[in-house]
Amino acid sequence: MTSPSGRSPADASPGGLPVLRSLLFVPGSRPDRFGKALAAGADAIIVDLEDAVAPAAKDEARDAVLAFLRTPRAPDGPKVLVRVNGVRSRTGIADLLALTAPDVAALWDGLMLPKIDAAGDVRLAGDLLAEAGAPGFLVALIETAEGLENVMEIGGASARLAALMFGGADLAADLRVPFGWAALVHARARVVHAAARHGLAAIEMPWIALDDDAGYLADVARSFELGFSARAAIHPKQIAPIHAALAPAPEEVAQARRIVEAYEAAGGAVCTLDGKLVERPVILGCQRILALAALAESRGAEAAPR
Repeated sequence: MTSPSGRSPADASPGGLPVLRSLLFVPGSRPDRFGKALAAGADAIIVDLEDAVAPAAKDEARDAVLAFLRTPRAPDGPKVLVRVNGVRSRTGIADLLALTAPDVAALWDGLMLPKIDAAGDVRLAGDLLAEAGAPGFLVALIETAEGLENVMEIGGASARLAALMFGGADLAADLRVPFGWAALVHARARVVHAAARHGLAAIEMPWIALDDDAGYLADVARSFELGFSARAAIHPKQIAPIHAALAPAPEEVAQARRIVEAYEAAGGAVCTLDGKLVERPVILGCQRILALAALAESRGAEAAPR
């Protein structure tokens, strides 16, 4: 079954994008950290022009990010996203116009849109990208009560949209609940549901307690169990646990390959293998396992211990 946007709900690479497991934030006002972020091992970096930049430093940070984008990068390096300011603000519009200028429109991979309240916010950004001929994708950050209310509509707003990201800190304040797992699990589930419904990636927020390693490992496990397909990070040490948690075991990869081969040999029709029915939902899960395994292998990651 496909989503209203035409994507498979279990697609490992929404919109034809490569699988992304980890996304590392780096402040747009800290150009000295851009190179370190690229070398940290994440699948993508998010250069942040929003919360990580003081209001008085927005223009300077934007200029630094534009200079960074114009600097040649390794073609096999991490994807580069830019978190712009809100699309309903003058600063956010300035960000979008600068990033869609002819000399930089093809130099970034995606834009993260903060505090998305409605589908129209995503369509506005998508229209600006289309007008400029920019090839990038969009990520909608769900971090307000209004955005959560409209998350299903937001998920289908644009063919440019590749992922929904859960923003817990702002959302907890907006919902007037504690910033903890129990109080926000329903909100997380709604974001995961909308992402699955529209065949998008679902990105979990970063863990902010950098000294609580045990808590982080537990949180990574339960967020992926809930259905998130990727996770943001704010420190390089957070990347390896994300990759380990998502790495399929060798026996899972071997079985997934056998199932896909049997399905293809049957011409894409329902078949049986080892006495079990094989149909499209099973194949979609197997394809994701194989995509994750290929990514882990290409980046030199080891499978997670079982």
